[in-house]
Parts: sequence; structure tokens; C-alpha cells
Amino acid sequence: MTRRKKLIRLPHLNDAGGDTSKQWYVEYAVRNPKTDKMERFRVYEGLSYPVPAQRLIVAEQTINELSEKLKNGWSPFGRDDRYVYQDQLVYTEISKVYGKMRSANGTVRFYASEWLKEIANKVDSDGTLPTYKGKLRLFCTWLESKGYGENDVTSVTNEIVVRFFDYIIDDLKYSGNTVRKYRQILQNLFESLIDQKKIKENPVRKIRQCNRINDEAPRPIMDMDLNDFRETIKKDDPQLWLALSFEYYCFLRPGKEVRLMKIGNIDFARGTIFTERTRNKTKTEKTVTIPFVFLKELRDDWKLHTYPRDYYVLAKGGMPGTVPLYKNDLRYRFNKYRTKLNMPQEYKLYSWKHTGNARADDCPEITLRDMQKQNGHTSVQTTEKYIRNKLGTVSKVIQEHFPTINE
Repeated sequence: MTRRKKLIRLPHLNDAGGDTSKQWYVEYAVRNPKTDKMERFRVYEGLSYPVPAQRLIVAEQTINELSEKLKNGWSPFGRDDRYVYQDQLVYTEISKVYGKMRSANGTVRFYASEWLKEIANKVDSDGTLPTYKGKLRLFCTWLESKGYGENDVTSVTNEIVVRFFDYIIDDLKYSGNTVRKYRQILQNLFESLIDQKKIKENPVRKIRQCNRINDEAPRPIMDMDLNDFRETIKKDDPQLWLALSFEYYCFLRPGKEVRLMKIGNIDFARGTIFTERTRNKTKTEKTVTIPFVFLKELRDDWKLHTYPRDYYVLAKGGMPGTVPLYKNDLRYRFNKYRTKLNMPQEYKLYSWKHTGNARADDCPEITLRDMQKQNGHTSVQTTEKYIRNKLGTVSKVIQEHFPTINE
């Protein structure tokens, strides 16, 4: 059996044994497609701070950013059309290694990559390109694991496609909604191949229905857990705590609304934050209110009003700057603390927005109309539905005063 070769060695930190008098660096390795040899690369930027904690923050951000890029097909060697399918689709989440890199030869992986290039601008306008890539990666990886990876695209039959869907339904336990997304994306891919006259019929058909509902919705954080999060994160990772506070106080979504916020979006005199339609899920502009207690923290503790208006509030290095955090940085960092504190998996980065809403809903002075405006909802009915679906009903009296069975 031919031993498969690793294509990448994910980034890791060399901290010189913790000695700050020496140079720290992040190192990773990638196989050069032209020489077929692994080559090492080192990143030194931002790893010269005198305080170890600062270096560790930068190192973690660098490692996460590089790992994400490498897993999504980025190469330090640049682009080469002979290896375009790998640039677009190589991923290590399901399969850490593939066989030796080869020129595209009419495989599903090659045509999937070509199709991604054609539709990139269209689907990336609403942020769904990573979804397309991820689902096509899994399909291609599954084909390769079953021995179909090197076959011509015309050999992919309906029987093979049905087996793949059985795999994601029965083995991976994907929800019905996720299965439908896979079906739509693969149908679109093969329809494009029909248009190009590469195949004669679409093999994505006769897929059995899946109605499974996987409840992975983020939950509001309980008061007793909130205290543990605050004591740990606020001390160890102030920047992450700042991001969570924007969610909690201002009902901002952690993605583009928080991560890509600039100093200029904050009106420190009126106490408001403006979000452009390009950063808003509903594609509309919105302005939210900053509670006085949080506004004071932004001005007195973070002194955000002293930074240039074009700086990102959350930037690499732990302070405002010109380079924003990469897409999944905040999620990785929060999940790390969730694991460290042995908290429920239902607590997610988005939970902090729900937590702010839950506490506001409990406050008699805050009306439903106030919450509607703060959330940027189009109507009070939307806010009512949000509260019912996302927050649910919890009796604090029962939580706090129910008699113990031990007495």
C-alpha cells in the first residue's frame, strides 16, 4: 500500500522555552508541488513584545489565521493552474492527507474548483462561499476515500451520490436542513457540467428525505456561569471580553458587526454605534444605543475615542489597529475558555447577544420597543418571535428558591 504524503504541517509556536530575550516565531511547512519536498516557513511579526502574554495572544491569532488559510487551500508558493483544484478545495478537517499532488485530469475535484472560481463573486457577496467550499471538500474527500477520486467526472453515478448522502445522513447525523444544502450545491455543480457538455445527466436525484433537527442553537448564559466567564476572560483576554461586551450591551452580532467595527462607527458623544448595511445580516443600516455603564468603560478603560477613526476596534495584537481579526478568531478563543471552565456546549460566541436580550427582557424599565430598536428588528412582532424562539421561558423563582432534596 502506497504511503500517502502530508501536504501541510499546521502552524505551531516556538517560544524558545518561554525566554523573551530570544526570538519567538510561528512555524509551518508546506509541500512544494514543483519539488515534492516539504519546505518550512517562519513568521516573526508581532512576536517581539516584552511581555510573554502579549506574544502568546499574537501567536495564537497568527496560528489560527494561518491554519484557516492553509485549510482553505492557500499556498505560500502562489497559484499554479496545474494545481488549481488543490488551491480551492484541499482541507484537513475530514482527511488530514491526500495522495501526491497531481495535475487536474477531469476529476470531480478539478471541475468543482473550476466552478467555484466561476461563481466566487456571486456567492461571496452574501458570505456563502465558505459553505460551498466546505461541502464540496467533504464530497470530494468522500469520493477519494472510496476510490473514486481519480476517476473521470462521468463515472460519478446516481448510485454513488446516493451512497454519499446515506453517509452524511446515517454516519455524520447531519440535520435535514444541512442535507438539503448539500443536495442543492451538488445539483448546481453537476448542472453546470451538463451545460458544458461534460456529462449528460445530473446524478443528484432520488435522494431520500431527512427530517432530522439538530438543536445546536446558542443558549443564553446563566448568571452563575456568567460570573465565571467574566472573572476568567476579563483577566486573561481583555480583547475577547470587549467583543463579548459589545454583543451583550449593544445586541451586535459577533461576525461582521463586531469584528469589522471601526472606531468611526462609534459616536462617543451621543453614545451610539452605527452599522452599515454591508455588515448587517438584514442588509439595512442600523444605529444602536450604548448603555452608559459600557460607554464609560469604552472611554475610561479602553480610551477608544483616542484612536484614529479608520482603525478597527478589534485588531491583531490585542488593541485597535489597521488589521482586523480574522473570521473565526473570536469563536476559537471563546470556545477555548468554554472548555477550560467546563461549560455547556450550548454556550457559543453568539450566546452573549442572547444573554443581553434575556437580561433586558427581565428588566421592567426596558420595553419591547426598546429591544426591537436595539436588535435592529423590522417590527415588534419579529422581536417577540425572537424572544420566544431564542430565549424561551425560565422561572427565576424556581431556579433560585426551589427547596433542595438534601434538606
